[in-house]
Amino acid sequence: MANTVLSSKGQLVIPLEVRRRLGLKAGDQFVCEVVDGKIVLEPEGSGIATLETDTDGIPALSAPEGAPDMTPDIVKSILSDFP
Repeated sequence: MANTVLSSKGQLVIPLEVRRRLGLKAGDQFVCEVVDGKIVLEPEGSGIATLETDTDGIPALSAPEGAPDMTPDIVKSILSDFP
């Protein structure tokens, strides 16, 4: 988990590790809402992975457009969040 601070101008900095993990870049826009008393930011136009079947009938996940490439380091980082 990464922490950030709200500035006097009402701005938040999204920590570098979070931006890298989500493939965020300067100029990206977000939908901001309050859910159960928590602030939720979602990149505009962000998609979700979809389950597709290849020509051999084998299921595979397809990442949404603009998703970062899945490298071994990213997979290790994601899996490190789970006990």
